[in-house]
Amino acid sequence: MVDMSVVRSSDRDGWSALVDPPGQIPSAGMERSAFTSADGTFNCGLWEREPDTWSFERPYDEVALILSGSADIELSDGRTLSFGAGDILVTPTGTKGTWNIRETVVKFYTIYEGGPLGEVEAHLAAEPAEWVELERPPGDENPPGMEWYAYRSGDGKFSCGVWQRVPEIGRMDLGYNEVACLLEGDVDVVTDSGPLLTVGAGDVLVTPKGSGGEWRAKSHVKKFWAVHHE
Repeated sequence: MVDMSVVRSSDRDGWSALVDPPGQIPSAGMERSAFTSADGTFNCGLWEREPDTWSFERPYDEVALILSGSADIELSDGRTLSFGAGDILVTPTGTKGTWNIRETVVKFYTIYEGGPLGEVEAHLAAEPAEWVELERPPGDENPPGMEWYAYRSGDGKFSCGVWQRVPEIGRMDLGYNEVACLLEGDVDVVTDSGPLLTVGAGDVLVTPKGSGGEWRAKSHVKKFWAVHHE
């Protein structure tokens, strides 16, 4: 069993140069893997690239939370997506275009290999007018959690979205892989394996299938999550 862990976007320990860096400038860019599923179809991590331009074609579904910087993508269908910190960029399998980074971009990326080709167009996921209210556990008198979906793969094995809830204490026993980047709040997670994990804004919490612990939110929490069912 893989234990729960935290990867901090502000900490450059463990980052390495991109193996096949895009663009033309001498800098290779940097990345930090956070998690890869046992079947190899799902992986998440942090990625950084300085201003540059290059063409690309997605061989997989990628949903990325932009943590800092600004850029735009000129898509092969003529559209241009401009984005910056806080935006969620969805580029499904088959997306073609040209990246133009204006200000060094740092992103939390989630990748799924195996989604249907051309199922959804590339887009920026926008917060809906109404969030979906989540069911509360029996006896829980706190206001219910709320969430919205940014992307779902056609086979139902991969999805991403945004979740929020008031301070609470509760169990984490997931039957799937979840990797989440906190947007707001502070949380302690007492893992079943022993270590206490502290998680704050910008941190990535990795919860592999089969791992567990106690979630102790010390303030209102808002997170961008990616879920993978093996």
